[in-house]
Amino acid sequence: MARLEMIEFEHVIHINSPDKPREWISRESLWQGLVYRARHPGHFSQGLESEIEQEHDQGFIRVIKAGAMELRDQVTLYPDMEIQTLIDGRTEAMHAESKTLIEEPGADQLQVRFYYRRSGLPSVSGVDAEAVLKSAYVQNDEAAIAAIRQMVLDGWSDTPG
Repeated sequence: MARLEMIEFEHVIHINSPDKPREWISRESLWQGLVYRARHPGHFSQGLESEIEQEHDQGFIRVIKAGAMELRDQVTLYPDMEIQTLIDGRTEAMHAESKTLIEEPGADQLQVRFYYRRSGLPSVSGVDAEAVLKSAYVQNDEAAIAAIRQMVLDGWSDTPG
């Protein structure tokens, strides 16, 4: 069986826009929302279940279930800056890494950079599986940011993680 190449890509979502000042959210609220997403991915993606298996000073280990598949990943938190996840391909069914970084490219500007590196997928019947996967990640991240924004604008708050 041929070894599949790793897929690696990133994208950016702008959070605060000068033409929509009523939708601005603070860095702290954004961070809290991103941590909430890491702790409760099923809230943002239908079909996922998760549980926190172990807490530690820098983050936690979670178990994510999607149907019959179960993956264990290490989540590392760099407060107010970055969330990293690692599914170790040596002990799990696949290898996947992600980074979610809050960036401030200018005054009153926030954006989130999403970086992914994971095991590749075989192409099936001429379908570009890599392009489909990348598109799914982008759509999922855009939907999560929209949900976080709405939660914050609706007055939601969560204890910082």
